[in-house]
Amino acid sequence: MNGYFENKVAAVTGAASGIALEMTEQLLKRGAKAVFMGDVKEENLTRESKRLEDKYPGKVFPILTDVTKEKQVARLIESAAEYAGHLDFVCNIAGMGMTLPTEQITFEIWDYIIDLNLKGVIYGTYTAIPIMRKQGFGHVVNASSIAGLVPVPYQAVYAATKAAVISMTESLQYELEVEGLCFSVFCPYNVRTPIFGDMAPPADSIGVDEAVEYILQEIEKKSVVIVLPQIARDLYALYREHKEEFDKFARNLAAERRENYRTKGTYY
Repeated sequence: MNGYFENKVAAVTGAASGIALEMTEQLLKRGAKAVFMGDVKEENLTRESKRLEDKYPGKVFPILTDVTKEKQVARLIESAAEYAGHLDFVCNIAGMGMTLPTEQITFEIWDYIIDLNLKGVIYGTYTAIPIMRKQGFGHVVNASSIAGLVPVPYQAVYAATKAAVISMTESLQYELEVEGLCFSVFCPYNVRTPIFGDMAPPADSIGVDEAVEYILQEIEKKSVVIVLPQIARDLYALYREHKEEFDKFARNLAAERRENYRTKGTYY
């Protein structure tokens, strides 16, 4: 498995926590030449980059990056491209969840989630593309969610941004594969990361190490849409192949979340 990642240069956003941090560490473990870590939280970025630098000296480059700022994303990616004269991977992973009743959603929330979950990915993808086209190779990896593949009650804002990321990634794969570029988008179910904030992760969540192991296996295969774990693949199949059964599931989930908000103020 190491061959696809060995001696490669990567830029990763959201790299100081969660899936992005685990992916950064696993790329280094698999022999990456350098990983440029972008994150908006300076304290976390400093701590985690120092930890990884101790394990992989000379291969870790932290750059404070707010993905809602185009120039900051460009700085991260261009720095990675300049390091060894090639840019092999750009992993646009920074983002946040959003599960709220519709009456609590404001246009300000829409703007913020679009800026973070969608435009942040757009900035990373479209900064990488001209660099990768010029060199004739490169792999862009974008973070989405199972909520981008199937409708999920109480997640309309989040789902909208994640669905857009999937469509963009798939479209670019068909357009630019003839030039040597690859595009992947991973769509996880619940993974135990800081995305849940102060709440304990749901009981059906999987570990971040398990998630990243699967994602990297599929990236190496150059899979375009990566759905994980099995519960997510089953849910996606239910939506595509047994719509009436999915409708029952979604309506039951809506009722459960409605009652949870009424009695607990949270969705689970």
